Amino acid sequence: MQHKTDYVLNYKKNIRSESTLVLILLNYHLPCFTPQLWGQVSLRVCTDGGANRLYDELPLLFPSDDPADIRHKYKPDVIRGDLDSIRPNVKECYSKMGTTIIDQTNDQETTDLHKCVIYIRDFTPDLDKTHLKILVVGALGGRFDHEAANIDVLHTFANVLHIVLLSEESSLTLLAPGYLHKIHINCSFEGPHCGLIPLGAPSTSTTTTGLHWNLSDTPMAFGSLISTCNILESDIVTVQSDAYLLWTTEIRFEP
Repeated sequence: MQHKTDYVLNYKKNIRSESTLVLILLNYHLPCFTPQLWGQVSLRVCTDGGANRLYDELPLLFPSDDPADIRHKYKPDVIRGDLDSIRPNVKECYSKMGTTIIDQTNDQETTDLHKCVIYIRDFTPDLDKTHLKILVVGALGGRFDHEAANIDVLHTFANVLHIVLLSEESSLTLLAPGYLHKIHINCSFEGPHCGLIPLGAPSTSTTTTGLHWNLSDTPMAFGSLISTCNILESDIVTVQSDAYLLWTTEIRFEP
């Protein structure tokens, strides 16, 4: 059995990651911990609507500071998308700061998140991709069809990239079948609730350790059993399954 290790989500500055972290910002409410993530990542990419969110919402997290100073401090490295959502003033502001803006108007077959992931995978030769983890904020909440499209991106890249979708309430990633996944939990902000949900097809056998209600060669399917409202009981969880599983944890962030 092959092994995969999912390293802990490192929102706190005093926790070191064994992964190269990249941040993608989508066009939905930015979590309050976005500034904490900013300093930990090697690359910051916005969709065009995500650039509007960054421009509008980051200064609100620093009410005593000049908004212009915050926008300079938290400027994206790249904005990529079909540019149908970005406001002209936002585009001009970040362009003057040196942000690379990539127009993908010719590609109407993929979502802006998909476009950003392709950029990170194929067009960042200087980025160490040995243990690459892509954190996507603004990925959960809002319209369900958008959430479903984001989950579809997880599935598209499941065997080649580690992508984590984030909101202020939860994290979501996809565990590929055929591996023993070892997941390190940071109990200071993750949990206690968690879940495992089969994606695309039922699981005929899933086994876990580290949960209050562990599974032992357990079948899971919609219309039958799925593991929701489970509880973390260890800082290391292992998962092994014959199907793709969505792994989700509750997030409790204190600034």
